[in-house]
Amino acid sequence: MRFLSFLAPAVVAALVGACGSGSQGGTLPGASGDDMTGGTQSFPATGNQYVDARRCPACHQSANPGQDGYMAGTSDPIPGDWGSTGIKLYGPNLTPDPTTGIGAWTDDQITNAIMQGVDAQGERLCPEMQHFPGMQADELSSILGYLHSLTPVQHQVQTSSCPPLKP
Repeated sequence: MRFLSFLAPAVVAALVGACGSGSQGGTLPGASGDDMTGGTQSFPATGNQYVDARRCPACHQSANPGQDGYMAGTSDPIPGDWGSTGIKLYGPNLTPDPTTGIGAWTDDQITNAIMQGVDAQGERLCPEMQHFPGMQADELSSILGYLHSLTPVQHQVQTSSCPPLKP
């Protein structure tokens, strides 16, 4: 079943966790861009602040983002008690890489993932993915801008084995 109600024109990603992205002052070390500052690009500070406030990096970033890439997903399962044996959750790659990240997703697909918990193929995300139907358009736009500013990182993340979905 597809859930394709788009509530806002933009945005991406937020799993609940417990740490920030580590970027500071409105610039992201290693961000892609065509500026001449050695690979550092400015982005709206609020985008990073919203991502940190929503704790997205806790699930979508390794413990060493400077080496592995900001928001490039996890290689190790996300720690937690998921209520069943065999359940392993891996935070997906949210960089704009077109093959292993969200680079091929439209803004509407990203928005639908954040606000409705449905991926680009119309499938439900794991229940642990927070859904933010009340997120304001300015926050969505800021997060989307931030995610688009990240350096694309080719990092294939393992498929999560989700707990059963509730009807």
